[in-house]
Amino acid sequence: MSNRFARNSILGALAGGAVALASFFSSIAVARTLGVKETGSVAYVIWLVWMAAPFVDLGLSSAVGRFVPFLRGSGQSEVAKHLGRILARRLAISVLAAAACAVMLVRLYGDQSVAEFLSGGTAPGAPTLLVVLVGLLVVGQALTTYVYAHLRGRQEFGAAARIAGASLLLQVVLVTIGSLLFEVTGALAGYAAGMLLPAVVCISMMFGPARIDHVLSRRVTLFALFCWGANVTSALVWSRIELFFLERYWGMDSVAMFAIALALTQLAIQGPMLLTSAVLASLAEKRGRDELDGMKDDFAAAVRLLAALVFPICLGTAAIMPELLPVLYGGKFSSAVPAAMILVSVAALSVLSTVATSLVQALERSDFIFASSLCGAACALAAGFLLIPEYGLMGAALARVAIQILMISLGCWFVVSRLGFAFPVVAVLKLGAAALASAAAASICIRAIGHPSSVPFAIVAGAVTYLIALRVANALESSDVAFLSNLTRPLPPALVEIATRLIAFVSTTKRNEKMLLP
Repeated sequence: MSNRFARNSILGALAGGAVALASFFSSIAVARTLGVKETGSVAYVIWLVWMAAPFVDLGLSSAVGRFVPFLRGSGQSEVAKHLGRILARRLAISVLAAAACAVMLVRLYGDQSVAEFLSGGTAPGAPTLLVVLVGLLVVGQALTTYVYAHLRGRQEFGAAARIAGASLLLQVVLVTIGSLLFEVTGALAGYAAGMLLPAVVCISMMFGPARIDHVLSRRVTLFALFCWGANVTSALVWSRIELFFLERYWGMDSVAMFAIALALTQLAIQGPMLLTSAVLASLAEKRGRDELDGMKDDFAAAVRLLAALVFPICLGTAAIMPELLPVLYGGKFSSAVPAAMILVSVAALSVLSTVATSLVQALERSDFIFASSLCGAACALAAGFLLIPEYGLMGAALARVAIQILMISLGCWFVVSRLGFAFPVVAVLKLGAAALASAAAASICIRAIGHPSSVPFAIVAGAVTYLIALRVANALESSDVAFLSNLTRPLPPALVEIATRLIAFVSTTKRNEKMLLP
């Protein structure tokens, strides 16, 4: 992998990290300032926003993220600019159509009925305000998703990081203030304010000349339609459909517990997963240059490196969860600990699946994503009707894990059997074994001390155990070592020195070089 890819991965991780931290810190602010039931209400509305946004998006963010780097890689940078403007305008038309539909619904059923549906039957005293806020959140989410996809496609990861950083500060501050002053509606207004800057950037992308040939337009439209269907159905699997059934059968308290468990799960996987933000752009560019061997190398390397990062983080987070969750959210959310441990333990596999998804999109096989998403959506609905009413929070967690494993298995089968790409099974198994040893060490510390102060000791014990296990298992390949070295170069000199020594410690290549010295 190139130095450019390493730099883009870091900047992409910073941008995505800011978005993830905004969501995480906002969830803590809501949980600390509001009660369990009110926290569940906010989480329920945010879930509805995530469910509705893909309908408005029309698959356009997926299309711009795939075709802009493809066109740039094939030497058609000007066409890529025109395409970005055309798709942004299509998104604006979709937003206006969605707004018109929302107005019609309010006129037909009344703002009170619509607000009660949006809030799970507990509408606040200002139903019109709630309906307006939800509408703004849906529009803001759709515009924000498009902006970051477009910037990634143009390889402008620095701009994405700056926008995300500013939005992070704005959202966290205003969600905290809004929760304290106006409770649920104030918190939702803070979330909407955090999307203001990306929305303005998206609007600015619509201006300028925009013309592409009919063949490309048809190709992009077909790809976007398949992605639209895939994104809508995937939302049932990945975007917390369990909250709907928990609210219906168990109430807002269970919604709050599941939302908190998912928030910590998302935090655990965000760091490694955000490094994948440059994967689709890199694969699409190589596809534009017909570099199939390069795509295969990048795919295998990305899987190995993500496994090396996400396995110890997820399993280690599960090990320290009994002490970590109450410290962050308060003792009133302790009953979310078992579900959080289950979700975060398996979440590592979902990160690896993002690489496969990027590969499938780069090869324009969004039809498979659509078909597999339909299968996952059907399973999610079945679990919602059969398991959650009976088993509640734990049923929701186990159902989510089982469905995600099914989806990931389908994706791996397609990549290997149909696309002809090799999956680095041996390397992944070695990294998984090392991560299990790390989690065991962290769990021993947590159980031995039995106090929140055990968390830092457990993290250190887990990290040391993981490094030793990597060295013993010879889990890192020479190309992975080179990429990790490039990844650490932008860090301050003192951190670069520490990272270099750690990489040398776990690297088989470095040890072999020393053995060959005369």
